[in-house]
Amino acid sequence: MRSPEIDKLYDTYRRVKVCKVNNEQFGTLVLFFPALLVVACDGVVDDEEWVYVKYLSKFIADTFKDQLSEEEIAALQESMFAELEFLTKYLSDWEQKFLKVLKEYLAHNSHVKEDVVDILHMFAEASEGESDEEEAKIEELTNYLELSEINI
Repeated sequence: MRSPEIDKLYDTYRRVKVCKVNNEQFGTLVLFFPALLVVACDGVVDDEEWVYVKYLSKFIADTFKDQLSEEEIAALQESMFAELEFLTKYLSDWEQKFLKVLKEYLAHNSHVKEDVVDILHMFAEASEGESDEEEAKIEELTNYLELSEINI
């Protein structure tokens, strides 16, 4: 996933943190970013939720399984986990930047909106169903990212 906005965010991000993922992989991280917000919606990522962050890094890496070897996928999964760990720690610094870029991307690539909705609900439901906090966060993200026309 690439766009001029994603590339600009990638450059900004790399000025702050050493990043082992390339532009396209970073774009996929942007696409999955709202799921991290759902996992962290209570403001704290506890031990159980770190398991879901690990799953999230695997899902992101697996989107490249047609392009990379198994070893490269494993390395990408580790790199994505490191990025997600960093983003969790500095969520307040990066949340609006990532969401703004994703919103701009989705405005021009509406075919991806359903994927974002599916990702949000998949990670919310993975933890014993959607909690009230998760539902509220999904509604907030749905409104901001203009995903409301997508039916699940």
